[in-house]
Amino acid sequence: PPASLPLLWTDVPLHPAALEILRGSARLSGPGVPPAEAAAPPFDFEAADAAIVGSRRPFDAAAFARAPRLKIIARTGIGYDNVDVPAASAAGVCAVNTPDAPTESTAEFAIGLMFAVARRLATADRQTKAGQWKSDDSVLGFDLAEKTLGLVGFGRIARRVTEMARGIRLRVCAYDPLIDPATIASAGAMPCAGLDDLLAQTQVLSLHAPATPATRHLIGRAQLARLPRGAIVINTARGPLLDPAALLAALESGHLAGAGLDVWEVEPPSPDEPLLRHPKVVATPHIAFFTDEGCRRSHVAAAQLVLAALRGDKPATLLDPAMWDRRR
Repeated sequence: PPASLPLLWTDVPLHPAALEILRGSARLSGPGVPPAEAAAPPFDFEAADAAIVGSRRPFDAAAFARAPRLKIIARTGIGYDNVDVPAASAAGVCAVNTPDAPTESTAEFAIGLMFAVARRLATADRQTKAGQWKSDDSVLGFDLAEKTLGLVGFGRIARRVTEMARGIRLRVCAYDPLIDPATIASAGAMPCAGLDDLLAQTQVLSLHAPATPATRHLIGRAQLARLPRGAIVINTARGPLLDPAALLAALESGHLAGAGLDVWEVEPPSPDEPLLRHPKVVATPHIAFFTDEGCRRSHVAAAQLVLAALRGDKPATLLDPAMWDRRR
């Protein structure tokens, strides 16, 4: 690519559709770039004009200070807890995300985990492959139909989960202090005035809130105790929402029938994390968004946002719209 093109660094293995958009418009480098597409010589984040990043590396004030040419950082997906947005704004760096991209993939995965946990699919799979042909209490599940699904948080993904859940005759209730109850009701869920109200009637609890200091361990020992005995917990949102020690205790006591965890308080979790080995837990490595279609949507959106900002156009998903006039 011509030397005059802007430098884009990424740690995300970009979808071919995103590479096609960027080809001829930027020089690419970083761990996510195929060798055939990489600029020569390669460059680091510190030299970049723009960056497309995932969830694994933190980007804070020190990172932005080390990258004086950086104009925009695009975080694939909805969550951006590893990007310090106030620090980016203070440095004049536009921070954006791709909030619509993972909705379908993550909602489908959450529903899939509900089935997997309710029907003990992981246990049945393990036992069958080990030559244990069992239909006993170890694999006795329950129907989702006619149960109550409680959603904590009611953003894009939770709304799509609601649509799917109603198709399998789950009753849906939701708690989100930031969303008008009429909006929740119009989307097909029963609004709950408080978290305790929701927990008391929920057989299937699914978390869909962002990770903030206020939501850390939002679901702890007291909250799990309010769920009916035999309930299950699904987390495809963020690990810190759920107190892992409290979850383990509720599983060990038999109060909870199981859990489906795609996100963890520390990622990757320690190999000796007891929840990883627990027979009642279906464990996955933060892949709810990770389908070909989901990656395509997310990476294409990030590429388009980056190129728009480099052209001088205000990105549609700027996380701090007020900083635009103070950008680098």
